[in-house]
Amino acid sequence: METLRSYIAGGTYPFHTPGHKGGRFAPPELVDLWGQGVFDYDLPAMTATDNLLHPTHCVQEAQELAAELFGAAATFYTGGGATTVIAAMILAAVPPGGTILLPRNVHRSVASALVLSGARPKFLRHDVLPQSGALSVTGETVAAALAEGPVSAVLLTRPSYYGLARELDDVVAVCRQYNVPLLIDEAHGPHLNFLPAGSAPTSAMRSGASLAAQSCHKTLGSLVGTAQLHVGHDSPVSAEQVRDAFNLLQTTSPNYLQLVSMDVTRRFMAQAGAALFAQAVADAEQLAAEINALPGLRVLDPADDPRLAGHRRDPLRLAVNVAGAGWTGYDAELLLRQEYQIEDELSDWYNIVLVLGPSDDVAAKERLLAGLREVSAKPRAAQASAIAEATHLLQPAVPPLAMTPREAALGPKLAVPLAESIGRVCAESIMFYPPGIPLLMPGEEVTAEIVAVCRSLLAGGAHCYASDPTLATIRVRRP
Repeated sequence: METLRSYIAGGTYPFHTPGHKGGRFAPPELVDLWGQGVFDYDLPAMTATDNLLHPTHCVQEAQELAAELFGAAATFYTGGGATTVIAAMILAAVPPGGTILLPRNVHRSVASALVLSGARPKFLRHDVLPQSGALSVTGETVAAALAEGPVSAVLLTRPSYYGLARELDDVVAVCRQYNVPLLIDEAHGPHLNFLPAGSAPTSAMRSGASLAAQSCHKTLGSLVGTAQLHVGHDSPVSAEQVRDAFNLLQTTSPNYLQLVSMDVTRRFMAQAGAALFAQAVADAEQLAAEINALPGLRVLDPADDPRLAGHRRDPLRLAVNVAGAGWTGYDAELLLRQEYQIEDELSDWYNIVLVLGPSDDVAAKERLLAGLREVSAKPRAAQASAIAEATHLLQPAVPPLAMTPREAALGPKLAVPLAESIGRVCAESIMFYPPGIPLLMPGEEVTAEIVAVCRSLLAGGAHCYASDPTLATIRVRRP
């Protein structure tokens, strides 16, 4: 921040890109809308501003300060989101054709990274609870999978989209025993570093993970798209390997507005993060108590379900179960959006998921509670049968892998009707968003069970992300 501010104050005239020339050639409408400061700081990579791919001064210092704050040996910035970070982690840790262990509840970016890297996925066995998502993977499960044959890396999503996570101690110990890097998709957890001790799952870096991906914009204060890759102190994947992989994916024209927002947010969190998040946690617990007082509604709590023993909840992510009032999460989400101008993070057959933070004021929470009171006061008995019917569809068997995701996604393909795709090799990722967890990955065989799940989710109002969002057709590998 200080380096760019000094450069701008120096009055250097830009006989260089970008074309808006510090706002001089920007459309006046944009200058009026955004202000001159946006264009002042929208600078290119040059000697004075450093180079994100090969930093030597201000960017390097900013990344080193971030590593210190988050407990990492090294940290790398990007404006390409956790999608870029996850791809870099897999490229750095898994050679082409190597095997990576992962649970099924991975983000769509993992499927893309598998295509880019040529890695072969091997899915870990874990249960999915209908009303709270996937259970976290245990060290015992990882150890059993590692004993079956050579593995290049283990990747876990933590915390889950519902805010659940187990502590990583046993998984870290097993991965170190086998000298296999542990990669954590912590896109939704950069704030864990600042929560009061004992109130939430421990962050990946503090737990001993090898590499971790964090979307700073998701729960901190930086601009959308900002993310960081942390390298652990005992990582078998070196910072140099990570940097080399990252630079294959990074743009040579990084957005300095994003980089400045990450640096200033880092400083803000170092100075005030602990205090701000401590108050946010206290306020969130009060809100959860008020929601739990509404008939038919319940905030997800591991203490309520013995199957969630060992799990902890992110206190700033409230998964509100509305099925007790006869509603689906999809319908409750629609009500909140249309009648109360409230947008949640995601919904499913049972829940809406709310992401809270230090900036949420009393008025916003009261509006949310007003909407939830309407859900509670207007039970929908007719919906209960639809919810019950969907329950058995929430944990389809993992489809057989016929070829690597890279072979399927980059090979010849054609679109066929969904019903005719059964038994064919899928050539694209099929997922419902949010949370963006693939039901089918490229290279997997389409099963009748998966087709039934897709139809059920579409009928419930979920949004499909595929080449054809209606799923009238899907792309399969051409014979």
